[in-house]
Amino acid sequence: MVRGIRKSLAAVCVAAAVMVGIVACGSDDDGGASQEGGTAAAAGFPVTIKHAFGSTTIPAEPKKIIALSYEEDTLAALGITPIAYGQNPDKPDGDFPWLEGRIDLADSTALDTSGDLNLEQIAALDPDLILATNFYGLADYYDRLSEIAPTVAYETDAGISTWQDVSTVIGKAVGREADVAKAIEATEKIVSDAAAELPGLAGKTFSYSYYYESNGLAVIDDPETISIQLYGQLGMKLSPRVTASVVDRALSMEKIGELDADFMMIGFATDELRTEMKANELYTRIPAVVDGRAQEVDAFTAGAVNNPTILNIPWQLEQLKPTLAKVAAAG
Repeated sequence: MVRGIRKSLAAVCVAAAVMVGIVACGSDDDGGASQEGGTAAAAGFPVTIKHAFGSTTIPAEPKKIIALSYEEDTLAALGITPIAYGQNPDKPDGDFPWLEGRIDLADSTALDTSGDLNLEQIAALDPDLILATNFYGLADYYDRLSEIAPTVAYETDAGISTWQDVSTVIGKAVGREADVAKAIEATEKIVSDAAAELPGLAGKTFSYSYYYESNGLAVIDDPETISIQLYGQLGMKLSPRVTASVVDRALSMEKIGELDADFMMIGFATDELRTEMKANELYTRIPAVVDGRAQEVDAFTAGAVNNPTILNIPWQLEQLKPTLAKVAAAG
């Protein structure tokens, strides 16, 4: 889901980097959202949800749901398949590994959310609920989307609410709050189990950066950012070298050594950029790189890290565990 990292990470630090009511009631035709598992949807509609643009009332259990900003993961935890979702440019087929065995997006419409939204395409899908709980640029579209179908926005701004809060809102919107609460508890247990398995991570430092173009390095410098919430739950803390050196999430290549930490993660927008960085002597001299404590990830994984969800967090941990184990074991 690199769309998120381009919009909420790189775009914030370098302006030149482009990283991201009338109710149309759904019919009962084959295009409706499917519910393949879990308990039956709870009664209790209509449901009203407050958000940054006011409030949205959902009159009845939604059957044709559009997920504009990663909500398909929480829906999948409930066995619900959206009729459309925001396309990931790094995996346009929608075959996300954490959805395997839960839902299949093959028959769902992949919407281009990287530029101007195609509102005619969205309206033609005849949704009865639009989820935009983490959609950047929603201010430009909310009024028009809400004329198509009830639209649930973020509480204050995109990229601010935790994955737990976002999942809770989605659960309420589809009448499945209790089921979502159980799913959240299950994911939190996976994280706590990982922390217990790797107690040596407690107190260790980490850094997280993204190389999105030549000489274009974006670095997380805010310890409260939700994209690094997972590492705090594992007992780690953002490197003080990063918070002292990074300005507006940007770091010059001459200072790349400041990324050093007990655990260093760096994402690459392309394989070519990874090759370029690995030819940089300043990069190869970083102690974390030398010692094998640097986790180099592709754009798809970097996007998942930057946009944690109820289902991609366990997947993230599986990708990171070998390096995290080395960090935990280090003196």
